[in-house]
Amino acid sequence: MIFEIAALIFAFGTIAMVAVWTVATGCPPAPTSPRVRRAMLAILPPHLPGSNRGRIYELGSGWGGLSRALADRFPGRPVVGIELSPLPFLVAWARNMFAPKQNLTLQFGSFLNADISDAALVVCYLSPDVLVKLRLKMERELASDALVLSNTFGIPEWKPAATGATPDIYRSPVYLYERSGAVAPTSQDRVAESTNGPTA
Repeated sequence: MIFEIAALIFAFGTIAMVAVWTVATGCPPAPTSPRVRRAMLAILPPHLPGSNRGRIYELGSGWGGLSRALADRFPGRPVVGIELSPLPFLVAWARNMFAPKQNLTLQFGSFLNADISDAALVVCYLSPDVLVKLRLKMERELASDALVLSNTFGIPEWKPAATGATPDIYRSPVYLYERSGAVAPTSQDRVAESTNGPTA
């Protein structure tokens, strides 16, 4: 009886913790299914831009499954998973302790406060309102040749270089962006170009 009560308390406590941090972060810590992971990896080029020092960031890395898949796909690249929700982070951290990926690092905290200027690839599965904040950050920090891969939701005002779909009942879309070609020129840029001529 005591064991059953303790199990119920633990279960309700876990649910409450996930619910509280879902409200705090704006995104539920939903794991990426194997089919979605395969679709996301399939749309990526065999070689990432820049030198091998360029990092791969998963922003909102949750339970760690996709971060581990990225570490396997690109063993020569450092992979950094950043997660703010404590329970998914602890599960991912424990998994990496017992079955470590040498090129995978997990960080606890908000990715909006992290420096991602050394990214060769940014991967995310975030709600549209969070993507608005992330878009502004990426426009400030990412190198022109960096790639961005988004699951399910497109990045507002960005033009994808390629799109794909998951072979499941949801047909979840995936979007691949090249930072240099993702952002359309602003009206001010167009006026300057028409006045001064196209830039070289």
